[in-house]
Amino acid sequence: MRDRIQTVLRQIAQTPQVEARWLHTVSLMEFIGARKISRTVADRHPSLEVLGHLADETRHAFAFKRLAVELAGTETPGLLCPEAAVRYFQALDHELAAWATSRTGAPDVYLHYLLTTTAIERRAMVLYPLYKAASRHPSVREELGRVVTEEQSHRRSIEDACVARLTALGASLDDALALEERLFGAFIGELEAAVAREPGAVSQDALLSPALASDAGVPARLAQPAK
Repeated sequence: MRDRIQTVLRQIAQTPQVEARWLHTVSLMEFIGARKISRTVADRHPSLEVLGHLADETRHAFAFKRLAVELAGTETPGLLCPEAAVRYFQALDHELAAWATSRTGAPDVYLHYLLTTTAIERRAMVLYPLYKAASRHPSVREELGRVVTEEQSHRRSIEDACVARLTALGASLDDALALEERLFGAFIGELEAAVAREPGAVSQDALLSPALASDAGVPARLAQPAK
């Protein structure tokens, strides 16, 4: 999976307009995460920890959208694989909730929050460093570095709380992470297909050639940017 992610990110980073749409999609995913927090564990004045997490996710959505606009040179950069991105997030949310409920016997909103956050943050710790290495734009790399630092600041406490709750239920986090791996694999498959359809797309084999070994990847497309 890691090699597939690395390859498609290198392809995306090959073309600024495609990368702008990818950034816009990443912003959308961060926004979906922030909205889910606000509608569940932050539907009323939350704890300092939850409020900090909500603030981070909202800032990330803003930062990635700002970069998308910067790279595209337009306020409406379009999106790359938006339907697949939303499908991944919604399926993960619903399937983890069902998985947790099957073990608790009743819905547990806070456990659901811990589970979804842990799975998403684990994924981010793989995705964002690989994207940072692939992108050719200093502003994108700098922002990704900041985002990773912020994610790490709350990831450990949330994951520890999640593992403690699951252990008390006789359940394992590994099962939840396997579920996320399957769903993210489906998303990556759709992203790979979208990238391959881009005009002038660099093939995976070409990315492995000596001439491109030091570069950071090629195009992609799903929602066309505004003209």
